[in-house]
Amino acid sequence: MPRPATRVSQFKILGVLNRLYVLMENAGGLVLVDQHAAHERILFEELRRRLEANQVLSQKLLLPQTLQLSPRDADWLRQNLAPLQRMGIGLEDFGAGSFKLDSVPPFLEVAEPLGLVREIIDSLQSAVASTSRLRLGEEMIAKTVCRHAVKANDRLRERELVKLLEDLLACELPYCCPHGRPTMIELSYGELERKFGRRT
Repeated sequence: MPRPATRVSQFKILGVLNRLYVLMENAGGLVLVDQHAAHERILFEELRRRLEANQVLSQKLLLPQTLQLSPRDADWLRQNLAPLQRMGIGLEDFGAGSFKLDSVPPFLEVAEPLGLVREIIDSLQSAVASTSRLRLGEEMIAKTVCRHAVKANDRLRERELVKLLEDLLACELPYCCPHGRPTMIELSYGELERKFGRRT
């Protein structure tokens, strides 16, 4: 597949298909961008950079909340508090399966902080069996950003689309989301001509 241009100025935004796929034209042909997958990649690389530089910020909750877990889940959480805390999730072990949650990363729009932590625990426990300790942090980032990326049906204004594309093209790996799905697909003019029988 031809490599798409890497500057937004080389794309012409044509519109958004099905409130999910950004349609663009460049010198090579038609380019489709999955806005959710693109935003996942952007958030993933941003959070990973902050983690590596120890620059993840925490936003204090107005009122700390208490998380009560089963003995099995509490034990798992105690063993994995460090990567959660590095992500800006402020948890403190109170003993007897009880944890105090007092902060979350500011880039996450969280209506129910306890619900977020429970979701992360549930999804990561299933991933641990197939994920090494070294990769657990990346798995945690990928699962977290997936919930907070732009969704299908989220209507973006043109300036938001341009910002999304600028940020995506600035990523180290702009062509796939953290889960390995493509963020963009290009159909060259040659491919389009063949599909319409204009070229053999």
